[in-house]
Amino acid sequence: MLKKLLLFLLTGLCVVVLTACKDEEEKLKAAEEQKIDEKKVEEDKKVEEESKQEEQQKEEEEKRKQEEQQRADEEKRKQEEQQRVEEEKRKQEEQQRVEEEKRKQEEQKAQQQQSAQQERTQKQEKTTEARGGKPTRSQISVGSHVVIQLDKDYSKTVSGVVKDILTNTETHTYGIKVRLQDGQIGRVQSVG
Repeated sequence: MLKKLLLFLLTGLCVVVLTACKDEEEKLKAAEEQKIDEKKVEEDKKVEEESKQEEQQKEEEEKRKQEEQQRADEEKRKQEEQQRVEEEKRKQEEQQRVEEEKRKQEEQKAQQQQSAQQERTQKQEKTTEARGGKPTRSQISVGSHVVIQLDKDYSKTVSGVVKDILTNTETHTYGIKVRLQDGQIGRVQSVG
């Protein structure tokens, strides 16, 4: 009887111990699973955070690149504008140089023409004075209006338009002989 009771108690104790062990094992297993779950959640959270940071870095990098590109474009635009301004200035200066050169050439030409005219006038005046005030052949041309002393009557002078120049030399003591359009012949006393 006592043996049976002891056996029963021992069996009960074993059952209690086994049950306790099993409960403890389940608790440990549950705790381990909870740790694994927590670790997984933490890792997922870490991965998500890293992904967000990478995405943010990409966005910031893209934004930085865009700003850099905008600065480069703006700098390029400013340089092109500066080049246009300098080119326009250069063209204006070139135009001014051309106009100044043209003006100088015109002034020089006018001075040369004036000098040549003065020289011709002085030469004509000297020649006229040397020949008693009579116009030279170079001062007379067909179509010139002149005053002549008639060959037929030296006491008479008439005016008219030259048709032919009859004297071949540049000057003549008594004046260059011409024929007027009305046919009269005489020596030129004055032109104009």
